[in-house]
Amino acid sequence: MIRALEVGPSKTSPWIFMRKVLWIPTPPSAGIVSMQRCFGALDLEVSKGDAEGLGRYQISPLVPFTGLMSGSRSRLAKAVDKWLVYRWRTRRAGSFDVVHALAHGSGHLLAHLQGSPRTLVTVHDLIPLRFRGGLSEAQIRRVRIQAERLAGFDLINTVSRFVAKELTELIGIPPERIRVVENGIDQQAFRAPLSFPPALKELAEKPYVLTVSSAIARKNLRILPEVFGEVFAREPELRLVHAGSQLPDQLRDEFHRRCGCERLIELGRIPDEVLIPAYQKAAVFFFPSLYEGFGLPVIEAMASGTPVVCSNTTSLPEVGGEAALYFDPSDPSAGAAGILEALGRRDELVAMGFERSKPYTWQRSLEGHLKCYDELLS
Repeated sequence: MIRALEVGPSKTSPWIFMRKVLWIPTPPSAGIVSMQRCFGALDLEVSKGDAEGLGRYQISPLVPFTGLMSGSRSRLAKAVDKWLVYRWRTRRAGSFDVVHALAHGSGHLLAHLQGSPRTLVTVHDLIPLRFRGGLSEAQIRRVRIQAERLAGFDLINTVSRFVAKELTELIGIPPERIRVVENGIDQQAFRAPLSFPPALKELAEKPYVLTVSSAIARKNLRILPEVFGEVFAREPELRLVHAGSQLPDQLRDEFHRRCGCERLIELGRIPDEVLIPAYQKAAVFFFPSLYEGFGLPVIEAMASGTPVVCSNTTSLPEVGGEAALYFDPSDPSAGAAGILEALGRRDELVAMGFERSKPYTWQRSLEGHLKCYDELLS
């Protein structure tokens, strides 16, 4: 049974005028942690009931948020969820005034909706159409089919102006059908001063530069040995701390050869209660990614009081504004220079980062979605 999130009526909107909204998140079995984090944060924001305009809507998720699933299940499990379980749930969900797909892989469900709801989809990125990585031709075709299904939605919102532009250039979606609703963070969690948990005791000994990402090719971690070879020559007390999936053996070996085994600490995938103090205690946050749809770690680092050095590509300058230092991700020497500059301008960049990150809240994100619902039903 579809569960309606419990939200009280606003002072100006009695229950009788509430419109019904169905949320369709990415299947948890897909193991896309960033998508799950967004769904969980929005789900919590609805439960708080503080967002302006929320009293007009009763929001029900197709599946409940039960916590993050790290790592994906088998291809078969993911296929069963996407093509059978989600389709079955959609058919049985009942009728709604608005159906909002929280990620763009749900276009195949439009044909299974009851009634004639207005439809909205959130597009986080079109990475496979620009940066193929290790995807096969068949996988690229499936991604393009998913993207082309976006034309079937009444309205599209994206997490950045950059992704909105990509939709027009790559898929031909007219700009007038696109709205930008940026992601947010839990401001209170990232700004609250925290001490090192036991898991991070070894980080308290010396200053470090933090990176947070998976090890897939577009994250551009291959430049780390060359970047930090130059940084450590100038700052011998620094270390590199990486949070996320383990580095490939070849990359780790190259880093050890150039920089020394003792200069690299890998934390693996860590929960927020460990990640947030790791951000807060870092001397610099370094993000060399080649392609992002938004770039949430940039805002997380800024809210944590850490200077940011990141790539000058895709959505990152839009998100970081003037509060980050940027470099060409194909130039390791430029990355090293950015880190060294950030160390010398730390107080200035911390203050700018705090201000830059303030507007990025999940309440603002939810209110952006609610405005889209208003527009669809007007």
